[in-house]
Amino acid sequence: MFYETTEFKEWRSIFWNATRYEAGQTCYKSSNTAKDDKILLIRQGVLLVQVPDQKGEKSNVEILVEGDLLNLETLVDHPTIWKIPNFIQYQVVALSPVVIYEIEKEFLLSHLYLEPRKYHHLFERSIIHLIHISFSNFISIKNTQLKVAWALFRIIGKVGKASEQDQALIFIPSFVTQTFIAQLSNSGKARTNEAIKELLELGIVAHWKPKCRLIHLENLTQYLRQEIARRN
Repeated sequence: MFYETTEFKEWRSIFWNATRYEAGQTCYKSSNTAKDDKILLIRQGVLLVQVPDQKGEKSNVEILVEGDLLNLETLVDHPTIWKIPNFIQYQVVALSPVVIYEIEKEFLLSHLYLEPRKYHHLFERSIIHLIHISFSNFISIKNTQLKVAWALFRIIGKVGKASEQDQALIFIPSFVTQTFIAQLSNSGKARTNEAIKELLELGIVAHWKPKCRLIHLENLTQYLRQEIARRN
């Protein structure tokens, strides 16, 4: 990544700095306009994006990890009639110890203009991120089994770890509970539990216990491809 280059590190004292947060701390709120001139880039750790649900409680809607941009809307130079902080309220909370780079917006955009290939990976991640969210919206009216399967695929892409015994099996961390998956897939808790059991029967979920959750990635990918092809 570009932030590992010598050039980027040389400009640290002037154009960017690193801020550390502990688990449980709120790292960013969209309503805070004080950092509108800063691009927030995750250097280390796992964070959760939370939005208020219909009851006003916080609901987890996304996982962010190293290399992700935290406040993508800041890149908009000429806002439309919608003011994003007022239109979409969200906050980002650290799930583990976190390091975030606060980079001067003009510094990043100037270097992007001069050497676009160096920053391609950063924006490629953001594009893929938005595609994943768009597909989640596309299937939001589909059956819960498909929505849960897609949520598992997104989770694996962010925090999944391959098993040393079998690379086809992917561990997902303990914070990924049925409630978390229900929030990420925009599904009810009871139906999410049923969907997990159905995916277990299909061999997609290989093991589902509080201390050990394993997903068969190849079976999951094949299932998603078949379901998407069938519905198009």
